[in-house]
Amino acid sequence: MLSPLSKLPPNAKVGVVGGGVSGLMFTYFLSKLRSDIKITLFEGEKRTGGWINSWNTADQNGASVMLERGPRTLRGVSDGTVVIMDTMNDLGKSDSIRCVEKYATANRKFLLGPNDKLVQVPNSFGSFLKFATSPLSKGLFTGIAGEMFRKSSSTPGKDESVRTMLNRRYGNDFIASNLMSAIYHGIYADDISTLSAQKTSGKVFYTELKHGSVLRGSIKEYIRNRFGKKQPETLSGCLKLYQRAFNKDTGALLKLSNHLKKYPMLGFVGGLETFPKTIRKELDNIRNVEIVTGSAVTKMYKDSKNSTMSVKLSTNERIDGFDHLRITVTPQILSTLITSTYGDLIKDLKKVKSNTVILINYYLPNKEIIRPEIQSFGYLIPQSNTNPANILGVIFDSVIEKNFKSFNIDDANPSRLEVSSSGQSSELQYTKLTIMVGGHLLNENGKTKIPAEATCLADVKSALETHLNVSREDLDNGLWVYTVAKECFPHYFIGYKDWQNKLEKTLLTTYDNKISLGGMGFAKGPGVPDVIVDGLQDALKLK
Repeated sequence: MLSPLSKLPPNAKVGVVGGGVSGLMFTYFLSKLRSDIKITLFEGEKRTGGWINSWNTADQNGASVMLERGPRTLRGVSDGTVVIMDTMNDLGKSDSIRCVEKYATANRKFLLGPNDKLVQVPNSFGSFLKFATSPLSKGLFTGIAGEMFRKSSSTPGKDESVRTMLNRRYGNDFIASNLMSAIYHGIYADDISTLSAQKTSGKVFYTELKHGSVLRGSIKEYIRNRFGKKQPETLSGCLKLYQRAFNKDTGALLKLSNHLKKYPMLGFVGGLETFPKTIRKELDNIRNVEIVTGSAVTKMYKDSKNSTMSVKLSTNERIDGFDHLRITVTPQILSTLITSTYGDLIKDLKKVKSNTVILINYYLPNKEIIRPEIQSFGYLIPQSNTNPANILGVIFDSVIEKNFKSFNIDDANPSRLEVSSSGQSSELQYTKLTIMVGGHLLNENGKTKIPAEATCLADVKSALETHLNVSREDLDNGLWVYTVAKECFPHYFIGYKDWQNKLEKTLLTTYDNKISLGGMGFAKGPGVPDVIVDGLQDALKLK
């Protein structure tokens, strides 16, 4: 949350709404910080972990296979990732950590051009030349060359769309349409024409505000870092708070942070869900924590007489006496928990719509169909492509898994694996893909139109034939799994940060500082590390 929170009284009773990774980690932090507090976590599904779902199934031959039906990797450079890996180490699971090195094949990335040809994002002089002669580079070099000489916003500090900001800074729409729209498809599953620049592109937004030009600000930062007085290495502000609160060794934490920055991607043996499963197991063994699954919170109430909060469950059971409620569901779901007494608050929360993403997993045993020259993390599709299948991007899971190496917190040299994170031999020939479909591309006239499974799969197969130059026979012979992640990404509309500030203050006033907000709708960003840092910071405010 952006807002301050009140300290919890001794022997307080806390309810946590939502058992995704945000709710789990908030519960973990608070239980470690305050052993006197009784915490009850409520999750409507039978399982915890939220959108992180490493699903174990069998292929057509009866052999076991793990498919990621949600997020699969973490960024090594993030503070949240440092906290995750340190926590896994504390819980004796450091041997499950896997990493991808900077120069690994899996760290290559591609974009799909308007001509349906894959073009590598440059990471060498040769790939730069190929990119420079592709349709995706149109307007890039002239846009960058003139950026410093273009006027800054006529309304400094006022939010606008990402596309408007990019077009103003670079003088054309090609950079937005060919490049940045693809990146935002991958991160937010959303349209840069309607996304808040202040919320989703804060570095560019605030660099322009401070320096009048993104390039000018970047040059100044480079000169300061390259030629300025060298500062001693220290932990970030967030990690300093974590170190003090949990009595961590500063040197060891700094070493881990620096070590993780070397790796663009990290994961776990058994898939990313190994992490929330480990946290859940630890919470199950903590006496002052109770986890209730299969019973969603349907309403929350303020008890003015006792100055506490109550919740009603989908079973119609009502539980009273909470000194604090932590809400980690989306703003849309939160609006349904509030009683009709607060109509204006409900209306305000309903301003935030959420995008639905269809995740399609493909697995073909005993054959590699991704050509060597395009083996990589995968590719994203920009808005300049006609994209009839409404694909946001394609992830090459098998390439990532075969590039994973074991990670030793105390060793700077990761070792090659004989067995991949999915449990399969790294020498085996197989192909595993995840195709992300939809997001804002499913929205028509303010409503989400989800295609029939058969139609969606047929469209995706046709697209993969064209993009990857693979045979329909190989596609038909694979295992296909279709998952609808309904309303999984909040839409960060223009003015979102102002909306969030105002809403948080209204909620705190309405509920007498008895609630706090987490999850993707209220954290710095939608990523797993973002919501974990948010949970850590709020647990520290409450302790």
